Amino acid sequence: MKDAVPCDMEDLKKYIDTAPEEPGVYLFRSKDGKYIYIGKAKNIKNRLKGHLQSLRTDPKEQKIFAESSKIEWIITKTDYEAFVLENELIKQYKPKYNVRLKSGSSYPMLVITDDDYPTVLISRKYGEVKGEYFGPFIPARTARAVKDLIHKLFKLRTCEPMPKRDIACFDYHLGLCSAPCVGKISQKDYRFDAEAARAFLSGNVRQFIYRLYDRIEEYKRKMLFEKAAVVRDQITAMENLIQKQEVLGLPFEEADLFYISGGNILLVIVRGHRIVGKKLLEIKGDSLNGLSIDSVVVDYYRSGNYIPVRVITNVPLNEKENILKWLENKRKSTVEISFELPEEIKSFIERNFHFTDVSVLEEEFKRVLGIHLPERIEGFDISTLQGRFTVGSCVVWENGRMNKKEYRRFKVKTVKGMDDYASLREVLYRRFRRYREFDKLPAVLIDGGKGQLQQGLIVRDVLGLKGLKIFAIAKKEEILFTDDGKQINLFEHQQLLKLFTKIRDEAHRFALSYNRKLREKEGLKEVLDRIEGVGKKRKEILYRTYKTIDRIAQASVEELKKLGIPEKVAQNIKEYLSG
Repeated sequence: MKDAVPCDMEDLKKYIDTAPEEPGVYLFRSKDGKYIYIGKAKNIKNRLKGHLQSLRTDPKEQKIFAESSKIEWIITKTDYEAFVLENELIKQYKPKYNVRLKSGSSYPMLVITDDDYPTVLISRKYGEVKGEYFGPFIPARTARAVKDLIHKLFKLRTCEPMPKRDIACFDYHLGLCSAPCVGKISQKDYRFDAEAARAFLSGNVRQFIYRLYDRIEEYKRKMLFEKAAVVRDQITAMENLIQKQEVLGLPFEEADLFYISGGNILLVIVRGHRIVGKKLLEIKGDSLNGLSIDSVVVDYYRSGNYIPVRVITNVPLNEKENILKWLENKRKSTVEISFELPEEIKSFIERNFHFTDVSVLEEEFKRVLGIHLPERIEGFDISTLQGRFTVGSCVVWENGRMNKKEYRRFKVKTVKGMDDYASLREVLYRRFRRYREFDKLPAVLIDGGKGQLQQGLIVRDVLGLKGLKIFAIAKKEEILFTDDGKQINLFEHQQLLKLFTKIRDEAHRFALSYNRKLREKEGLKEVLDRIEGVGKKRKEILYRTYKTIDRIAQASVEELKKLGIPEKVAQNIKEYLSG
């Protein structure tokens, strides 16, 4: 094992030349001994040379080498052994520059336990409880809600472990447990309920539902009408489940789908032929640079999440064979990995997350506009009502999707009356000044035509932002005006049309919503001005709390007093608004 990194580039090359041409794991360590990056390779020397070649152009590689004082390697017998060892070391040492999901732990799953009298438990680690797993559930609170529903529908015991009692507990009287601990139900009937719960959680209810109909007829013959009513509720729940399955019609029963677009990682969970969860996965620190789908998939299941029969990604896995073998060893059964997303899933993603295929857009930008696709595009619009409540909006498209956390809004301060151009210049000037703090300039899209584009160019020149690309888009005609004098009919370029109209429409919506909010606030204040004892501060408190006149009118005097409003003033408010 070698463990010193020469500072000189030539010495570094010579040092890497001493690396073995065998499979194994290599480890970058900092001066204080911490592991900052761990990788695996079929040929350690060739892989380290690859890192060295990327050093000049890849910011992540530059940081790894800059922070490293040692490189170590461990030789393994096979590539798969190296893959397993790499995962164990990453899990143990949590290196700074390896991909790690922000959640830090797995998502909750439900387990029907493997007992004489099974119950349902919540677990965050696949395999820690002996039984059959279902999930994961996203958001996490869903797991608790579904667990409660299982107890309500199928009366599985609520205690763990099952005690021996003389009398039934309160949950039995609440209808949440069938009380097997005191013999209120036979083991045969209890196991039937547990089997029904499994069918419900898995989504495989079509065959089982006929058995429930047989059971309800049996209870009716025996005049056990209360038990028949319980089964009726179970049937209703399962029929509702079937209806949801038929609406979606997914061609497989269970799968985890990982979708990468730009810097976005979406997880879609399919169970029982339907989508039961979706989550935008977040990456810790700088790991997003050079992000690979392999690292995302491995880190997700390394955390202890349930492994389904099928794993689907929208791009191929480089380590497919190793990942497949690793997943099958963890699941103890066959796993299928594929790279084709069903059309139903693609439309679901587009409809709910507005992801854009950045590779197709990149080609369109180069071919039509002659530039690379910007990582970030900011869209601007102005909204006013006859010169009053004039506001501006800034929305952000970034790495394939709208980033609402980055949206900004502006109340126009220096323009009196109706002057859209002057208002736009103010908003752009206030925003463009911030661009000096950006590592990389975004592109700008303004809602409007040549006139609006010209305002952007004026502000750009005043601030000396020479590299800033500015576009404007005219409504209805959907003509894109560029800062180099082009006029592009976007109907002839559908990918660009979708992108630019999405940003333009979002900027318009965001500006209009802010304009309406200001108008509602002003209208509310005008009414409150007429009420004795309501000054500027109390108006703000009432607006922030209730937003509308109707909601204030519905509030009691006691509620108003809790906001710090004196009783006399609260009574004035109630009398005035109820008059």
